[in-house]
Amino acid sequence: MTNGGRNVVFGEAADQYEAARPGYPAELVDDVVAYAPTGPALEVGAGTGKATAAFAARGVEVTCVEPDPRMAAVLAAKLPRVRVEVTTFEDYPPGRAFALLYAAQAWHWVDERRRWDLARAALAPGGAVAVFRNHYGIADPAALAALAAVDERHGVSTSSLHREIPARPLPEEHPLAGDPRFTDLDQRRYRHAAHYPAARYLDLVGSVSAYRVLPPEVRAELLAEVGALLGDGVEMTFATDLVLARRAS
Repeated sequence: MTNGGRNVVFGEAADQYEAARPGYPAELVDDVVAYAPTGPALEVGAGTGKATAAFAARGVEVTCVEPDPRMAAVLAAKLPRVRVEVTTFEDYPPGRAFALLYAAQAWHWVDERRRWDLARAALAPGGAVAVFRNHYGIADPAALAALAAVDERHGVSTSSLHREIPARPLPEEHPLAGDPRFTDLDQRRYRHAAHYPAARYLDLVGSVSAYRVLPPEVRAELLAEVGALLGDGVEMTFATDLVLARRAS
């Protein structure tokens, strides 16, 4: 994986991550299961199992690859029947052909020069790949602007919570568009909203890599300023983007 080790900073806050991060829409999980052929699944960057639990509950046999042992420990304790491999996807030898490979909130950590080659190698012919992630939004534009200003004061400018949800990419903009190794490219977006109490929202901020990599004293100052703005909580909006494709035979 790339990004200077930022893919394993989450383990420092594994309990925060598990408690504060939202899951994924049930409709999305149902759509992925319906799209994929029957058979075992490989999850890339499983974290604490936010997505794993949903797929396992639908009877999918899941093998998880997670590079951070602290995150993997939370996952294994929560889902003891799921196989967990503590390694990176780049270093994982599949050993079998999977019917489904999916990644939730983790695909961007995989080496972009190799990830689609590795996905194809792990899949059986006709097997499905599903990549999805949550985008976080703040319902009140004034609150969003105030929180973004806090980020700016503390040097957080990218990968933060406090920005507008990005526009959904067009299918022709996706790296798999026109790739002969994959077919049936499909992109979908799911939306929902939720109220986050102040404590949970601060845990959410503390679980995001853009804030985890700050010096501890800077992160503490930022969290204090965010907390002062929240009152009893914040109304959040979520957009979850899903990309589906099949390995060509």
